[in-house]
Amino acid sequence: MKVIAGDIGGTNARFAIIEGDKILFEKHYPSKDFNKFEDVFAIFVEDAPGQVPKCACLAVAGVVEGSRVEATNIPWTIDGHDLKERFGLKTLHLINDFEAAAWGITVLHKDHLVQIGGGKPISDGPKAILGAGTGLGQAILAPCNKGYRVLPSEGGHVDFAPRNEEEMRLLRYLMKEFPHVSVERILSGPGLVNIYKFLLEERDSEESVFSSQSLKKKNLAAHITRHALQGTDDLCRQAVRMFCSIYGAEAGNLALKCLATGGVYVAGGIALKILPILSEGGFRKAFEAKGRMEKVLKHIPTYVVISPHLGLLGAALITRQ
Repeated sequence: MKVIAGDIGGTNARFAIIEGDKILFEKHYPSKDFNKFEDVFAIFVEDAPGQVPKCACLAVAGVVEGSRVEATNIPWTIDGHDLKERFGLKTLHLINDFEAAAWGITVLHKDHLVQIGGGKPISDGPKAILGAGTGLGQAILAPCNKGYRVLPSEGGHVDFAPRNEEEMRLLRYLMKEFPHVSVERILSGPGLVNIYKFLLEERDSEESVFSSQSLKKKNLAAHITRHALQGTDDLCRQAVRMFCSIYGAEAGNLALKCLATGGVYVAGGIALKILPILSEGGFRKAFEAKGRMEKVLKHIPTYVVISPHLGLLGAALITRQ
């Protein structure tokens, strides 16, 4: 059975035609290039070879309410009834993007996982997934009837909880700009830029790898990551290490909330790009540093998902089921 799977985020709208676990056709479009979701979906339908399947599942970064979803980090509202009628679809499911990512975990090959700490997972234990990209997604997989039930979440919008004096200063810095400082304001692409700007202010210097106008117009998060990995700028490396530590702390928070003995999975585009620094130890140290609960977290494995198709595979699975 061929299906359309979509993974819709603030940066990219990804679509694929999938049969079983095989991706037959895939296309990505920059989300910011389109005023309405219907426009980008229409382009995909035109680009797709042959007859487009009539069954689809779209995983969207936003809160799904019935057959409608408002994307969180891009001004799109998707109406499932209108979309289904306009494109002649027989079935259309709208789900949260990390609900799809969580289902993707259940069909992911072990070769697409890199373990960074912890012991062995308990086979029927709860699992948790989180991932920083344009925003911060989270979801939980709860054991149910010899399988799993996925619990969607908007956990990326919970309050940021600083753990030390430096992070308290980061919170105060961000409170000047945002009425509510969620953890997503730090654990995301824009969040990495926020950390860098905070550290730059702490240094009380105008020196920056982004001093030229040409760099300021480009993706700052990507430049910070590149300089950090290449070791060409100390402040960039400090920013990414701080990002990884806070990432680990939030992953540990999520693990405690559902006792994720089946493992915690770190997805999203950023994790793959910063994997060398994520694996240095700061992430895992912060993950385990939960006082009396350190003994519990020490055994819970953490994995970085290196497959770029996690959400698409999960969306396809939902469509087939």
